[in-house]
Amino acid sequence: MSFKSKELLLISRPRFWMYVLGTFLVGMIASGNPFHYDSNTTMLLVVFSIFFSFPANLLIYGVNDIYDYETDVLNTKKVSYEKILSPLKHKKLWFIIGLFTLPFIPFLLFINTPTLYVLLIFIFTGICYSAPPLRAKSKPPLDILFSSIIYISPGLIGYLITGNTNVEWLAILGGLVWASAMQTYSAVPDIDADKNSGVATLATKLGKRNALWFCLIAYIAASVIGTLYVGWVAIVFGIVYAVVVLLSLANSSKVFKYYTYFPLVNIAAGTALFFYLFFKAVY
Repeated sequence: MSFKSKELLLISRPRFWMYVLGTFLVGMIASGNPFHYDSNTTMLLVVFSIFFSFPANLLIYGVNDIYDYETDVLNTKKVSYEKILSPLKHKKLWFIIGLFTLPFIPFLLFINTPTLYVLLIFIFTGICYSAPPLRAKSKPPLDILFSSIIYISPGLIGYLITGNTNVEWLAILGGLVWASAMQTYSAVPDIDADKNSGVATLATKLGKRNALWFCLIAYIAASVIGTLYVGWVAIVFGIVYAVVVLLSLANSSKVFKYYTYFPLVNIAAGTALFFYLFFKAVY
């Protein structure tokens, strides 16, 4: 069965593109003034900005759709908010994912070794989060570990690809903690479907309220770490995330509704962080 362009676009979840593209761009700008890089570095930044848009997201979410079919058919969120991928299209999607990934392989010859290692980690976690035999998403706490790496590693790639190796590992930890909260919050609306299909996640283990409390604590911890690097930006969005989680705790029946707003909150936070670092680097 063939795919239409619109169908592939929807599989890649455009509303989530900034989760990996955004962190890549934040990592890039955290490394320094982008106008001072040589032509080779600039070329690599452009190429991998393209990769972390449609191709990388098709990889992450396409593999997810292939191996989540049995869970998805039981999930009202998937039926109403997204789309279930027919098993008849699974093999063809693997081929298309490879087709969009292959053009970037020659550029691996031009990146430095640390960047290559982190990129391989991104691809490994992006596939093995959903795909067997590991299928980390069904083995807590590997689910939040792998998901956090998927969303934070592009930022490290953006940082390292410029040749900067002076990594602030506490900032990386803060990012991982933030991503663990994001992943757990997104899993809360899936709790019933995951339980019915026998899929274990941190959210199913903790239950709805405890999972939301975990999210609240993780967002606060990430915000505290963030203040060491970006000051008021971390405080403002730490409050925003805390309010969303507190509303979810107070109105548990509306968690899915709040979840649909989450991409906008994340994009706003990422944009504010990028421009804060941009003006800091340039001026």
